[in-house]
Amino acid sequence: MRHTNKFVRLFAVLMVTALAFAMVGGIAAQDDGKLLITGRQMGPDDIPTLDPSLMQDVTSVQVASEFFPGLTNMNEETAEVGPGIATSWDVSDDGTVYTFHLMDSVPWVHYNADTGAVEQVMDDSGNPMYVTAQDFASSIQRTADPITASPYQYVLLPWIAGATEFGSSDPAADDATRQALIDALGIKVIDDNTLEITAPQASSVTPVIFSMWITWAEPAWAVDEYGEFWMEPENAVTYGPYALKEWQHGSGGSLTMIKNPFWPGTPNSPVATIDEVQFVFLDSEPQLANFEAGTLDVSEVPASALDRIMADADLSGDRYVAPGTCTYYYGFNTEEAPFDDARVRLAFSEAIDRQSIVENILKGGQLPAGYFTLPSLAAAPTQADYPGTGVSTNVEDAQALWQAYLDDTGHTAADFTPSLVYNTNATHEAIAQAVQQQWQQAFGISVQLTSEDFATYLDNRGTFNVFRAGWCFDYPDTHNFLFDSLQDNDMHWSNADFDALIQDAFSASDLQQRMDDYAQAEDILVRTDAALAPIYFYITQDLTQTNVTRTHSLIGREVYEKWDISN
Repeated sequence: MRHTNKFVRLFAVLMVTALAFAMVGGIAAQDDGKLLITGRQMGPDDIPTLDPSLMQDVTSVQVASEFFPGLTNMNEETAEVGPGIATSWDVSDDGTVYTFHLMDSVPWVHYNADTGAVEQVMDDSGNPMYVTAQDFASSIQRTADPITASPYQYVLLPWIAGATEFGSSDPAADDATRQALIDALGIKVIDDNTLEITAPQASSVTPVIFSMWITWAEPAWAVDEYGEFWMEPENAVTYGPYALKEWQHGSGGSLTMIKNPFWPGTPNSPVATIDEVQFVFLDSEPQLANFEAGTLDVSEVPASALDRIMADADLSGDRYVAPGTCTYYYGFNTEEAPFDDARVRLAFSEAIDRQSIVENILKGGQLPAGYFTLPSLAAAPTQADYPGTGVSTNVEDAQALWQAYLDDTGHTAADFTPSLVYNTNATHEAIAQAVQQQWQQAFGISVQLTSEDFATYLDNRGTFNVFRAGWCFDYPDTHNFLFDSLQDNDMHWSNADFDALIQDAFSASDLQQRMDDYAQAEDILVRTDAALAPIYFYITQDLTQTNVTRTHSLIGREVYEKWDISN
């Protein structure tokens, strides 16, 4: 995954002089206001980034979604797409041109630590600066720009006409070449409140894409002025139901967001009731300790304590569980021996005892996974519907594949000490240790385990032989798993037959055809090529104090402006 601190000036008509932050009408939270403290989706490490163009992880998106609502909005309880900043949109007869009609007078805001108030950002004439179609256009262009090197650029490019050519162009191209590519983008600002976007082809998924962070409006003038620090609290400019108040970086730190009194509210993103929400960076076990002490309102459920939680009448009553939005898997570096051989990758996948992991480590009702794609997604195939496909635990076959590889290459097991990396987390560690033991027993091979903080892990995982990963859907369609997640994959893997099946499925209007194509693609991914080893399908579970009234998300991120808390 790529990260960079390079930024480019996109629309010079915005004035840097606005950065003086002349403010009027600031409103501060009451001293006795409502405060919710949560550790959900955080983990023990710092949030990697709050820059929408650079985000690629659940933690970052969870927080930033409260700062930058999209053109469209995915309802967290139904996964249905509805209005966001765009109150409505029109679609051309051929399904490729979307014209978005934006809300009037949604101001950019900033939290002023000196006054303790959220205040509107004013322009050079003393007038509030409002979110406009230009802000969305410039941020979409920034995400697509090769200079930005967005790690999620590859998800955006197929949905904007001309974006693939621009995104794949030389970052060092001369100004005239760059401008010609920019002019060819299918993004047109009609007026302050009207944005026209042209897609290369029609798809029912298109409205969902415009709810994603890769299209959220960003303040181009702040990005230009502050570069990589533009989302630090002293500089942060946002417009959603909450504003950024504090960010204590590092393990054991926290981030606090404060209610934005200037947010007008939308049907799916109302004016917030809770004044402040604090996210604490803690592993699941200390989260539970804080929850039981009454200092944490929402906690993750540590696998190590699940038996005790279920045996406790109060804690079990506080627990919520539902189907999850993610698949847990191990990716193989297909460029380095022994995992440059598909037989070895399949062998190591078949040697993983998935049932043991979900029963003895996780214990929460997670399901062993033989496919990568969540079975709940639109057009998702299942192994029950396509018997003989996918992967399952089969130690005998795994050992035979491994021995065949050793015989053919003249190697012995002692020649290899594979490396396996995971981001710091007690559950990831327990699973890695279990798999380490399973591979040792099956193959007589020692595996070196490495734990890294989340941001470092995201940067480095493609350099290890095996890496732990999870993919959570951005939108509830199989295309997001079998296309988006694999376009810039750290397995260094590609397959032309797989790509053809995915393209055919994307273009097909018949649901059964899509499922058939995706089933064949899954079999290539997890069995024929075995680029990754699916391990289990997540569940959603957490603990919530009884004085908290809340919704429960099906899309992987909570909508805190819908919550309430009684003090």
